[in-house]
Amino acid sequence: MKKKIARIEKISITDQVVKRIEELIRSGEFAVGDKLPTEMELREQLGVGRSTIREAFRVLQAIGLIELRPGRGAYVKGVNDNTYEKIRNWFVEKEAELSELMEVRMAIEPLAIKLAIQRGTQQQIDQIREIHEAFKKAVDRLDTIELATLDESFHQAIIEASNNGLLVKIGRLIADAFVEYRTRSFAVKENVANALEPHERIVKAILNRDTKAAINGIQKHLEISLEDMSKVVNR
Repeated sequence: MKKKIARIEKISITDQVVKRIEELIRSGEFAVGDKLPTEMELREQLGVGRSTIREAFRVLQAIGLIELRPGRGAYVKGVNDNTYEKIRNWFVEKEAELSELMEVRMAIEPLAIKLAIQRGTQQQIDQIREIHEAFKKAVDRLDTIELATLDESFHQAIIEASNNGLLVKIGRLIADAFVEYRTRSFAVKENVANALEPHERIVKAILNRDTKAAINGIQKHLEISLEDMSKVVNR
């Protein structure tokens, strides 16, 4: 009997940088009010590119760990500064952009899931299921960054399983633009619960190759996601 070797987790460079800086802040290496090393210093110390550092800063600012001050750099805000009011205010400012992004997602993801069922390899389907299992474990830990990362990976894995190059490119553009929305949304606990069950139904439909149920599942999931984000704005 062959031993099963666990699949290697795909963690983006940006996520690794976010985790590294978050650990330094939470450990007390950088205290509230401290200025973080400059982009250039972090690039040299971590061995990554400028765009990676900037994207990591965006995520850290989205979850309230740092504040980006124009012309001055990044400063530590504190581990508990991501209050509901701050999340709400951010969504109010971004409401129009959010609506447009969700319209595009609602257009491409039902098509992607249909093609994934028709064209997806067994390895691609397994990857979707495995990401969902990791998401369920992250829910128990309420790790905002991990939840946002896995949610993005889940949706992107479905799009990649469509094996349509153009859809994959569009999906990546949308995912990159959606980073802050995901991170801030998962900072609200009820939104985490509202994502778990739809993911479960979507995975079940994909595994059963039930196109109708899968399309219905992804459409309802995106509608609920938009409602959850809108509640943050309107509450």
